[in-house]
Amino acid sequence: MSNRTIKRIMLAIIVFNVTLMSLAVWGLAQGATESAAGGGLTDAGMKTIGAGLAFLGGAVGTGMAQSRIIAAVLGAVAEDPGQLGFGIFLIAFPETMLILGFVMSFILKG
Repeated sequence: MSNRTIKRIMLAIIVFNVTLMSLAVWGLAQGATESAAGGGLTDAGMKTIGAGLAFLGGAVGTGMAQSRIIAAVLGAVAEDPGQLGFGIFLIAFPETMLILGFVMSFILKG
């Protein structure tokens, strides 16, 4: 695979993460608005904070994992281009933490 293809894959991963984080921030803002309209921190407000923290944990964990994995994968692909498929799997695997955090935020928001 060429560097251009690798850059496109990395860009797709970044766009996916930014989209999910934007949706979570939008949901957190909606919950904060509902909480402020109610006159205080209610059960809905606490659920919103919990949902935001669940998503934040997934996002931070994914970022920490991918920061090291991507560097290692790029080094391996530079030495042996046949390792790209396995490398993409290793890069995508931490995304499950982000997806699970996103799912938990929806479950908590319920």
